[in-house]
Amino acid sequence: MVTNQHSLALLDFYRLRDRLEEYCFSHEGRALLNSTLPCSQENSVKRLKKDLSLLVEGLNEKEIPSFPFPNIENPIIKAAKEGTVLEAEELFAIGLWVKSYHQLFSFLRRILDSFIEESKEVSAENSMDGEIRQEDSINDESWAEWGIENIVYSAPALSQVTQMIFAVITEDGEIKDLPRLKALNLAIQRTQAENLHIINRYLSDPSLQDALQSNIATERDNRVVIAIKANFKGRIKGIVHEFSSTGQTIFIEPIELVERNNKLLELESKLNEEIRVILRETTAALRHFLPILMRARGFLAAADARFARAIQVKREGLAIAGHLEHGIHLYQAKHPLLGKKVVPIDVDIPDDSRILIITGPNTGGKTVSLKTIGLLALLNQYGAGIPALSTSAFAVFDTILADIGDEQSIDQSLSTFSGHMKVISEIISSATDRSLVLLDELGAGTDPEEGCAIAMALLDYLYRLQCFAIVSTHHGVLKNYGYTKPGCLNASMEFDAESLSPTYKMIMGVPGESRALEIAGQIGLPMEIVDIAKSYLEDERSDYSMIIHSLGEKQRELEKLELEKKKQLEKVLELRRKVDLENLRIRRRELELRRQGIAELKHFMNESRRIFENIVRELRENGKKDGDTSAGREFLKEISDEIHRQSETLESFAQETNRIERSLKPEMQGNIGIDIEKMKFGDTVIFHNREAVFLRKLDKKNALVQIGSLRVPIEVESLSLPKTMDRFDKAAKPDYQIELASDSMGRNAPVAELDVRGMRLSEALDLLEHQIDAASLAGVSSFSIIHGTGEGILSRGIHEWLKKQISVADYYFARPEDGGFGKTWIHLKE
Repeated sequence: MVTNQHSLALLDFYRLRDRLEEYCFSHEGRALLNSTLPCSQENSVKRLKKDLSLLVEGLNEKEIPSFPFPNIENPIIKAAKEGTVLEAEELFAIGLWVKSYHQLFSFLRRILDSFIEESKEVSAENSMDGEIRQEDSINDESWAEWGIENIVYSAPALSQVTQMIFAVITEDGEIKDLPRLKALNLAIQRTQAENLHIINRYLSDPSLQDALQSNIATERDNRVVIAIKANFKGRIKGIVHEFSSTGQTIFIEPIELVERNNKLLELESKLNEEIRVILRETTAALRHFLPILMRARGFLAAADARFARAIQVKREGLAIAGHLEHGIHLYQAKHPLLGKKVVPIDVDIPDDSRILIITGPNTGGKTVSLKTIGLLALLNQYGAGIPALSTSAFAVFDTILADIGDEQSIDQSLSTFSGHMKVISEIISSATDRSLVLLDELGAGTDPEEGCAIAMALLDYLYRLQCFAIVSTHHGVLKNYGYTKPGCLNASMEFDAESLSPTYKMIMGVPGESRALEIAGQIGLPMEIVDIAKSYLEDERSDYSMIIHSLGEKQRELEKLELEKKKQLEKVLELRRKVDLENLRIRRRELELRRQGIAELKHFMNESRRIFENIVRELRENGKKDGDTSAGREFLKEISDEIHRQSETLESFAQETNRIERSLKPEMQGNIGIDIEKMKFGDTVIFHNREAVFLRKLDKKNALVQIGSLRVPIEVESLSLPKTMDRFDKAAKPDYQIELASDSMGRNAPVAELDVRGMRLSEALDLLEHQIDAASLAGVSSFSIIHGTGEGILSRGIHEWLKKQISVADYYFARPEDGGFGKTWIHLKE
């Protein structure tokens, strides 16, 4: 785990973690997040982000249900003690928790079922063996190794607990009217009705109307009484239970209700005793399920914590960062606590760079940039989304160490400089070659020369250590350090010279100026003082500023020229690619025509040989001399030799064509932007130099693709087509791709005979459609499909489908000796 508490607090990690906790449904999920710090193990981080991708893809923000999880911490602790009895509301809380538990895991299974072909069913007894112990159930280090599929499909079932509790408790949390309670409840209701009848008789007696303080009966000490005016207390015989605070009202229990109220209290006492027995029995039965209930709480915590991350990504529009072996690539990154108006930054550090030195104006955003980088790195290793583009990516660091802000301490008698040095000393002692170190205003707070010397010595140490360090500074010498050391990189916060204000944008590769005088004037320092300050600046310093300014201008010019050159090169390469692929297409077509010619020649030779042999055999059978047949045999031999010669030439031609094809394959890695409206299921796309399969369009900007076994949503801008699969470029489309061994979906190239036996009709039609497309492009005019006879579902469905295809000229069942009704011949239009 990343456990440097000081750095975590400086980078606002705890505030972001608290915000994430608000998306949890359960106390268990919040407790797990609250006890969890960012992971430092690469596999755990990858696992968390893979789970996040799965849940985000399957989650519809508008259809996120609510799962009411009461806090059952205290009822569980109470039930664990032998002899204790849970109250009805405590049992109801556990029952409601279990219902929500089942609903949440059912919801998560529906999400995962769309991605996982075979759901894992692990029994509750075996689900924890050797993996998660009960005492680890609220510990994210143990859960980080578990994928969301294992958590969801291995969660123990608690249906027996639900049945047990709701056998005695209603859905509203009341004790049910069980058979053992029914007689007592009826007796109580009957007695209450009789008492009410007697009370109503008193209240409706005309002779008592002037004595009644109220015409509504009330209760005192669980006994029905009547409110009487104090000066009329002798009008009703009975027991006085209470006087009002003013003394004007007395509450009398009529004498004829005394025994009835006693009976009612006795019945209610018996009822409460019986309810107590029921609650004791239910608590005792529940106690046997506490171990599995505790395990279930661990599974809920892990699932809820992951689900909360996915809900946050959906509702806040966050991205899931990619993985890097080294370095940081951040695009349009924002600090999550600064609101929507914050200016996003780009931080693209090459893999061979280890130290980034950021310079620039005061209040220009250097400190915020450091905090943004550090906080987003922590969130990435926490398995959460980040406010940046999805093309952003991080390496995994073993710890993230920061010295940002003023470390002055009056209590410890530390100055600003001393405070910084104390923190930096702790950072140096903890840093490794896998650490990310963030240092703000390096070398500040003391004599500039000495501070600069210390700063350079620190950079030397970090450079030798080979950790990943990002520092901000105003020392000009450190800007030179970034140019002279390999593996070091300068960056600056942009300053608008016209408005004399920072733009808060980071420019990679160019150092910046502090612009202290301009900013001082902007925020109110009298211009007289600013002008005097300018006069104290030496010419050498001014020349240095001009050099930096000139460097910035040159950098922008170089970037512009490089972009134009790149565009021109892409156009030339694209034109060359089209020409090469068109030549290859023609060559492939020629190859196919030659093969057809040889096939026709073989067919002619075989037919001629068959006719020739038949004529010779008939002559012999009729007793006639066959004469000299040497001429015929010589003719057949010449044809055979010609076929052999052409076959050898064809083989040489085919080998040369394949060599050309292989030589073009490096070009096939080039990117072609996709048109999402024209993409179809199964098309091959490229994402970060990896092949993926296009599944479906999500919206105008996003698509669902499959990378390996993982289905993830990807921004369309991040996808491209391999150039050999650019089926929208008709002029450049190579026919040869049909003859490759298989496409990205694992289907074969066009074949002479397609076998779909054992397939579903939809699968067979999908394969047949691919076969027709491939055959059309390859110039194959006819082929057969074996569908079998069976119940006739495949043959009827295929014939119905063929009837609607404009590219099909004719189709019919094969001859009996060729397969009959189990096989269909298909002829395509020329």
